[in-house]
Amino acid sequence: MMNRLLHRSITGRSHLYNHLGQCRFVRTSVHSAATNKVSVSVTDTKVLVCPPNLKIDRKSKSSPFYGLDPIGIDSKHYEDASSKNIHDDDDDDKDDDAELSNLLNQLNVNGGDGTAYDISSKKENVTIMEEYHAIPLPERLTVPILSVTSHSDDEDEQGEESEEVMALDERVFGMEPIRTDLIHRVVVYQRNKKRGKRFPARTKTINERSGSGKKMRPQKGGGVARAGHKRAAHWRGGVKAHGPKGVLQDYTTKLNKKVRKAGLRHMLSQKLLEGNLFVVKNFVLDDFKTKGLSKSLLENMGIGGRYGTTALMVDSNVKRDEIANFYVAQRNIKEVTFVSQLGCTVYGVLKNELLVLSIDAVKAP
Repeated sequence: MMNRLLHRSITGRSHLYNHLGQCRFVRTSVHSAATNKVSVSVTDTKVLVCPPNLKIDRKSKSSPFYGLDPIGIDSKHYEDASSKNIHDDDDDDKDDDAELSNLLNQLNVNGGDGTAYDISSKKENVTIMEEYHAIPLPERLTVPILSVTSHSDDEDEQGEESEEVMALDERVFGMEPIRTDLIHRVVVYQRNKKRGKRFPARTKTINERSGSGKKMRPQKGGGVARAGHKRAAHWRGGVKAHGPKGVLQDYTTKLNKKVRKAGLRHMLSQKLLEGNLFVVKNFVLDDFKTKGLSKSLLENMGIGGRYGTTALMVDSNVKRDEIANFYVAQRNIKEVTFVSQLGCTVYGVLKNELLVLSIDAVKAP
């Protein structure tokens, strides 16, 4: 589970594979070999190409090809397309295959191999992962300050991006390159610590088990196994075979404090690199209604809802009276986790797709 979470967060939600430079969006002019090789010429078609060295199931929702139809050259996937004006001429099929191969060659994809997907074929409610380019340092450290409001507030202020910007500390949010090995070590440490200790369990030995020590039957002549008493482990009422011996089971591990701090710095830097880190002015709301806050977060940040994302929101102190309305309103939104700065852990940041920090949380020591 941890490796899956780490892979999801490290690659980023908006550039799961594009950030690695392995998949590309292109605009080109191709025949509509897309879907069923229909003999309709489509110009300016947006195509997403998957190189052959990537083994990605396009049916997976985490795949950038989810909901897309392949521009295939293998006719076995399109046997049911006989009623859709298919090219019957073998020469035309060869032309389509050659054109697709040329397209892949232009993209420098291993000699024309790979799979192309037609983005215009996406279904409703399916988000296509667009190409993403990370903002270089030090420009990346300058972020706008957003505002969190309830849906019942003035519509002009909802999700409005203020003109204020904030310069983040390069020593915390500007780590480069990202040390995924440190992040992994800290995650393992935190999960082991949460597992904790199993306090000693102990079962009675054969000497302590109640029962007669009388010999149950004669040693010989019965045709059955010998039995000296009735407390044997394979008998009803006997002792437990190989039971716990009263030894404390400790699952916690040790990790130096400097390594834990470095892992958190690299995790925060990774979120900023992905574009999944937001800074808000504060978490002050006028009312404590969950409905208004839920609509506002979904419309402005894409948090919650049926197709929204999860978010970890961090403030300097979640028990302050000024943010009591937000603290109450967010409790029924399962995609939102609201913690203080001391509760912001590497594993918590990694589990959630977005990280929302208040100005007080950023400035807190």
